[in-house]
Amino acid sequence: MYSLRHMFSTASMILLLATISSHAVAEWINISTNSNVSTIYVDPATIQKLDDRTKMWILFDYRKAIIESGDKIMSIKKREEYDCNKSQARLLYISKHSGRFTEGKAVYVNEIPYNEWIPVIPSSISEDLWRYACS
Repeated sequence: MYSLRHMFSTASMILLLATISSHAVAEWINISTNSNVSTIYVDPATIQKLDDRTKMWILFDYRKAIIESGDKIMSIKKREEYDCNKSQARLLYISKHSGRFTEGKAVYVNEIPYNEWIPVIPSSISEDLWRYACS
C-alpha cells in the first residue's frame, strides 16, 4: 500500500509535468479576423530567420466548414517561407483538419514543399503575413 507521502509526491510530479507541458503549447497570435469567415493566427515561437528568408507556422481557423472533395474542413495549418527582400512566399507544408484549431481528423496533409515562389499580393492577408514574418 502506498503511503500518504508517496501519493502527494506522485501528485506533485504530475502537476509539475502538466505545468511544464502546457508551456510547450503554441502561443498563437491573431493576425487577422473576418468575423463571418475565419481567424488567422501565427505562432511567433516558430519563426526562423536566415539571411533574407523567414519561415513560420500559420493557422487558419474557420467559423463555418469549407467543403473540399466531400470533406469538411474547419482549420488549416501551414508552414510558409518568405523572401523578405523580393516580397514573395512559398508553401512548405499544409494540413487540413475537420475540427477547429487543427483538432479532429486530418483530411489532407502535404509535406512536400512547393518550389515555386508566389508574389505577395498588396493589401492582402498574404502581405500581412509577409510583413509579420519579415519584421
